[in-house]
Amino acid sequence: MEVPTAVVIARPEYLAAIRERLGGISSVAVVSDTHSLDVQASILARPPEILVIHPAFAASSRGATLVAMLKSKPRTTGTAVRVLIEDENKAPLLLSQTMLPAEDALLETSRPLDRAGTRQAKRYPMNRRAMVVNGEPCHLVDLSVTGAQVQVPMRLRPSQVVRFVLPAQPADIRCQGTVAWSIAVPSGGTVQYRVGMEFVNPDSTRLAAFCTRFGDTPDPNSRVT
Repeated sequence: MEVPTAVVIARPEYLAAIRERLGGISSVAVVSDTHSLDVQASILARPPEILVIHPAFAASSRGATLVAMLKSKPRTTGTAVRVLIEDENKAPLLLSQTMLPAEDALLETSRPLDRAGTRQAKRYPMNRRAMVVNGEPCHLVDLSVTGAQVQVPMRLRPSQVVRFVLPAQPADIRCQGTVAWSIAVPSGGTVQYRVGMEFVNPDSTRLAAFCTRFGDTPDPNSRVT
């Protein structure tokens, strides 16, 4: 098997849908995690520029072995290993209603492996509460002491650093955040962007108090930002 620029290892039940979403792009190969051993030799022989895997495979012994072997390869640029971001039903966000081109959507609905994992902080729904990102009025979808999900009018790219301002008393809560994922969503005839962000050195005490005061019942199993 000739390994293309990017390889996606997906759950079997989403294999066909992901292939359709990517539109048969020749530079991207999509394989089932049940066949990962069959293609491992090819991947290691010709490491792709990008390897995208789903979270359960990343946590498995097979996934860990493949990643470790890739990282040990003496390749000039190395392989960027990313993990698909999934919704609460374990479906990849890549299949969401985003109007991004296929390759952009793949990158914007995945995240670097070293930043993936299970969020420990409780996530509080915020009922589209008003807040500000990069000086633009936005809406807060949910919030925790370590990150937030927001709906914004402008496109934000993964790894972009943003300024987050949450109106509060006696003073606004301000911190920096890093975009983890971003997808375009239709909204009243226009395009908005749903964005997951991770905070950088947040004021956890004030954020926790804000979550408790204004948030709905927390969902500890909600999607990772």
